[in-house]
Amino acid sequence: MATILSPEPMRHLAVVVLASDLEEVTRAIASEGVLHLMDVRQWDEALPAVHPFDVSSRLNELESLRRQVDRLCTALQLQKLEEAEEAGGPIDLTPLRQRLAELSQEVEHYSEQGSQAQEEKNQLDTLRRHLQALSPLGVPLAALRDLQYVHLVTGLLPQRQLARLRESLAQTPHILLTADVPEPDGRILVTAAGLRDTQTALDRALRSAQFERIEIPPRLGGTPAEAMSEVDQQLAAGARHLEELAVSRQQLAEKLAPELRQLSAGLAREELLVRARSHMGASERTALITGWVPAVLARRLEQVVQQAAHGRCALQWRDPSGLEGVREGRVPVPILLHNPVLVRPFERMVRNYGLPRYGDIEPTAVMALGFLTMFGFMFGDVGQGLVLFALGYFIYRRMFRYRDYAIILMECGVFAVGFGFLYGSVFGVEDWLPALWLRPLDDMPRLMFAAVAFGAGFLSLGMVLNIVNALRRRDASIIWERNGLLVAVAYWMAIGLAARHFTAGERSNGLGAALLWLAVPVGLLLLKEPVAVLWQALRERHLPVFADMLGALIQSLIELLDTVLASIANTATFIRLAAFALSHAGLFLATFSIASAVKQAGGGLIALAAVHILGNAVIIALEGMIVSIQILRLEYYEFFSRFYSGGGEEYRPLHFAPTRLTRT
Repeated sequence: MATILSPEPMRHLAVVVLASDLEEVTRAIASEGVLHLMDVRQWDEALPAVHPFDVSSRLNELESLRRQVDRLCTALQLQKLEEAEEAGGPIDLTPLRQRLAELSQEVEHYSEQGSQAQEEKNQLDTLRRHLQALSPLGVPLAALRDLQYVHLVTGLLPQRQLARLRESLAQTPHILLTADVPEPDGRILVTAAGLRDTQTALDRALRSAQFERIEIPPRLGGTPAEAMSEVDQQLAAGARHLEELAVSRQQLAEKLAPELRQLSAGLAREELLVRARSHMGASERTALITGWVPAVLARRLEQVVQQAAHGRCALQWRDPSGLEGVREGRVPVPILLHNPVLVRPFERMVRNYGLPRYGDIEPTAVMALGFLTMFGFMFGDVGQGLVLFALGYFIYRRMFRYRDYAIILMECGVFAVGFGFLYGSVFGVEDWLPALWLRPLDDMPRLMFAAVAFGAGFLSLGMVLNIVNALRRRDASIIWERNGLLVAVAYWMAIGLAARHFTAGERSNGLGAALLWLAVPVGLLLLKEPVAVLWQALRERHLPVFADMLGALIQSLIELLDTVLASIANTATFIRLAAFALSHAGLFLATFSIASAVKQAGGGLIALAAVHILGNAVIIALEGMIVSIQILRLEYYEFFSRFYSGGGEEYRPLHFAPTRLTRT
């Protein structure tokens, strides 16, 4: 139980190595991938002669080189994918810069050719559309250029400006031809013609409508249709050239991919090591490395460090409690969650709230059990539980990236089946199985009592865990805290009195004594603030002021009332478990009513089956989602708020993450 409810135990490691061995030792540590580096400036025992490494210039240089590699990958349409790979040795940046310059020159040659060919193709496409707009005229291009009495222009015009242009030219004799299909940028190809006498008015109207003129190259002759044929030949030649360039670029990408992969992985490793060095300390001849290691892996890492340093090192292992910074809360201990495979998927929900602090209760297992129990309570049905399990199993087998959700789905299905047997429900049918406990719609009072009882137990568990956390931290304030010892005792006594009243009624004996016992923790809570004021006054060697004592008493009374009301509300909110169990059964009744109406209307077996299948699908999808949201609300706001504060630092060990390059 201690292992399940606690993060992985950690040990602190401090290593002193020779400066000449630091490179090899760091690479060995990164290859092992278990040391969470700690900044030496956080370590209270760092020597005065030790100072952090200055890695800014080296880091800037590596980042610049990586950007060059990224540009090459983009030009060659390569993308990076994760791949495990052995660590390489140190990188000499001088020949690397020269090689990247050579590769850039080679790749840029193909890129420039491709850009130029694409630009020529775009120009030819535009020219062809221009000629197509002129083709209805049937006039040779040479004649169009040498028109003496007619002014003719062709260009692009925003389509929204076309109506404005027509309005501007309403009093000017003109001919306006437009293309049928607009350009991708929303402009439309327009050919405008008018008399030479109206050239000024025509040009002014076109300019006001944001008209962009297109010139026909003098090399083109014949009619627009003949010129289009010549342009089509040029387009075909350009397409072949682009295809040849694409093949050449693909061949170059296949040729350079292994080298770029090696360069990218090497730079990534080097940058990782440089960033890691910024956490380390250096003196004139030695270097200091500090960090955290899971206790079970400490011995293995020690052997790796000893081997990499050739025995020329000094190692010091400490428990977290042995560091003053950890005891004072200044130095965080990284958190590594370690749960069984069936509980591990719920770690996602815990991380959403925040990781626990080291030494506190790790609530994943408790959260998982509470989540599944509440889901089964609200979604109890044998048939639908089996559907959820089958769906989860399908996702588990077919969709690897969603396996965590698949496991949760299968577990929810199992608990739904279990509560389905307790309710005697199979796809809402209650005639096939006997109810091992109760039927929700037939015994609502007992169902609601069970929901509230579960809530009281769940909240009580939260308070117990809060007390355990405080005991681990040796925090005496847990006696007076909102969810501390006195509040817990009062809550349990109140729950006991309520249960006794509802079970025994007026026949219950000893009620006065029970209320007297309840008054003890309540009275102590009421005296919390006055005692604090009195204690402060005694420490300052004077009698407390009456106004201060009265104000403290009123403050305690308000806090006590707030705690009482909050406890009642927090307990009562669990009645939603019964409410959703009833709504689940009610949705089945609605489905059966619709099926009955379809049957009376003459619907056949296929129609009835469709109603039942669709109804169950809606219930599973809709209520399954709503129930899950309600459970998370109860877990986060009612349960976690009792004991869990989060704020832990995630365990991120130093390890290599090389890359692989593939074609996009």
